[in-house]
Amino acid sequence: MKNLRYFAAIVAASLTLASCGLGTTGNTTSNTASSSSQVLTQAGTDILGTLLGSILGNTTSQQSLAGTWTYYGPKVVFESENILSQLGGQVVSSNLESKLGTQLQKMGFSAGKSTLVLNSDKSCTLALGTKSWPGTYVYDASTNKMTLTGVLGMAQMTCTVSVQGNQLYMLFDADKLLAVATSLSSKSASSLSSLLGSYSGLKLGWVMTR
Repeated sequence: MKNLRYFAAIVAASLTLASCGLGTTGNTTSNTASSSSQVLTQAGTDILGTLLGSILGNTTSQQSLAGTWTYYGPKVVFESENILSQLGGQVVSSNLESKLGTQLQKMGFSAGKSTLVLNSDKSCTLALGTKSWPGTYVYDASTNKMTLTGVLGMAQMTCTVSVQGNQLYMLFDADKLLAVATSLSSKSASSLSSLLGSYSGLKLGWVMTR
């Protein structure tokens, strides 16, 4: 418990330092990029869900996953109430979502534009900007895990998923998200690694809508 409180203090200090420069591009940042970043930050705040258990349920099925999903914003959740309490709850998750949104934007995720098509025959296509990756996917309802094969140039990409109404949550362990970042951009992976550090008890990813 003492180590966890110490770690929480380090996280808070790291986030303060990160807010001073991480994810910025100086005075050359375009109005479009600035606007998009604001959308990402706001999206993460609006749909903030702090506990993993609160967004998992029995509503997700192979049938409910099928469709065209559009990237909405970054997402950070805690795996337990104990972790939420020790790391500062919504303050930490909101700050992390803001920074995570910046890094996802660098990786090619764009609010309202990036899409994931999940077909009923288990084929899929992920599109980020001008690039797209066809592949396949498998969903395991007993574990809430979805494994995508062939997308982003990766052999496999596994995440926890949940469909809530018109929202699809795609959440990763920190190291798994770093693997996704590495496949897209070593620079993004480096920035994301510096931001996340050695998190335990958090899942990070994004929300898509249809």
